[in-house]
Amino acid sequence: MPPPVVLTRPWPEDAEAIAAALSDWDTTRWLSTPPWPYGVADAQEFIAQASLDEYAIRLGDRLAGTVLAGRAFGLWIAPDLQGQGIGRRAGVLALSRLFLSGAEGVQSHVLLGNERSERLLDWLGFAPQGRATIRSRPLDRPVAATVLHLDRAAFEARHAIAPTTARLSITPITPADMPALHAIVTQPQVARMMLRFRPDMRLDEAASLLADGGLLPPLRLAVRHAGRVIGAVGLSAGTPPRLHYFLDPQMAGQGFGQEMVAAVFHELVARFAPPEIMADVFLDNPASRKILKNLGFRRAEDVALFAHGRDAQAEAALYRWRPGLLP
Repeated sequence: MPPPVVLTRPWPEDAEAIAAALSDWDTTRWLSTPPWPYGVADAQEFIAQASLDEYAIRLGDRLAGTVLAGRAFGLWIAPDLQGQGIGRRAGVLALSRLFLSGAEGVQSHVLLGNERSERLLDWLGFAPQGRATIRSRPLDRPVAATVLHLDRAAFEARHAIAPTTARLSITPITPADMPALHAIVTQPQVARMMLRFRPDMRLDEAASLLADGGLLPPLRLAVRHAGRVIGAVGLSAGTPPRLHYFLDPQMAGQGFGQEMVAAVFHELVARFAPPEIMADVFLDNPASRKILKNLGFRRAEDVALFAHGRDAQAEAALYRWRPGLLP
């Protein structure tokens, strides 16, 4: 597997790599703000002044480009790494963080003739809004450009969280999924491990708890194996958000729980870079505790929790995940 695309802050040691990439005229000529010629001092100035909505795109230990997703959207990829889907992945990650911040939309522009960027912006969901003339610093003259806009609904329709694994398809929940999910969460052995579900819960009651979105917290995703809904994974809103999940007991003991939670968890971390995620687990649920331990969660606090599927409070633990936290 190739190394994953990761977004971080631009680092001082990135200056030479940025300068080398933007010394390529066929890359820089399509950008509007970098100077030309471009040198290490220009890269150092960019890094020092980079705002919180400007990210370095990394592919393993290699700087692959930068992406801006805030006051506007734009990105560039190093010449030898173009055409590998890195820009698409970086765009999805950066825009997911933008919409998580509460933004409703973002604008971009593309110089006429830049067909590669046009295809990328169209794939991300940007829609043309008209033409404009903008100042190109590399070309040192006004140039014609297409102005585009992307709103959150259009982005979610195309790029909701939907990881796949070797055995599982994980997608946003649809109304058609509700009967299968209701049948799972109302099983006594499942409901007693959840906080808000109970065995006698009606379909409409369960559906109201399951009907979260597929892009931003609160979110909940349906898990399918061989076309059959076998569980769900979600993340609550709030600070810190809480990870929650359930699996059809008939599928237990086959590694599906670890597989589905890990797939969603790693995508959530990649998209949103959360400083912390929590999870509540009853102590009589060793399978769930093992899943969290394997993901790097650490048992942080013992508590007593009430679940609608139990007769009384029961011993539980709060598990905490932070980047770099050892289990």
